[in-house]
Amino acid sequence: MVASGLLATPARHTPELKLARIHDGLAEIIARYRPSTLVLEEAFYHRNVKTVLRLGEVRGVCLLAAARAGIKTAQYSPRRVKKAVVGRGSAAKQQVARMVQVLLDLPAPPEPFDVSDALALGLTYFQDKRMNGEIRNPNDE
Repeated sequence: MVASGLLATPARHTPELKLARIHDGLAEIIARYRPSTLVLEEAFYHRNVKTVLRLGEVRGVCLLAAARAGIKTAQYSPRRVKKAVVGRGSAAKQQVARMVQVLLDLPAPPEPFDVSDALALGLTYFQDKRMNGEIRNPNDE
């Protein structure tokens, strides 16, 4: 892990300003750390249609930031991430946070859950790359 955190948006901002802030913040992070891939959680079903629409908008600005930076994207379902990190697709967020702590040798579980979920997405991506033989684990040598 190189860095982690949240892109917070003020509650008083309009949806358009929040999306702009997320896009600009992500573009800055991409420019600073120059990742090869942006890993996102796939859209999921939720009872609240407004929530699903807002998440879709956020995913859209994230995909735009990646496209403008010329980097690839990878997407995983929440269930796939939980299975990769915890071993069960129905794992609780607390279990995911605890396994992220263990796997990254962190002093405490990452908080809030949005951060541990993002780190779990990254771990899932690297696990897939390693299983496909695209990267090697230094501990295997």
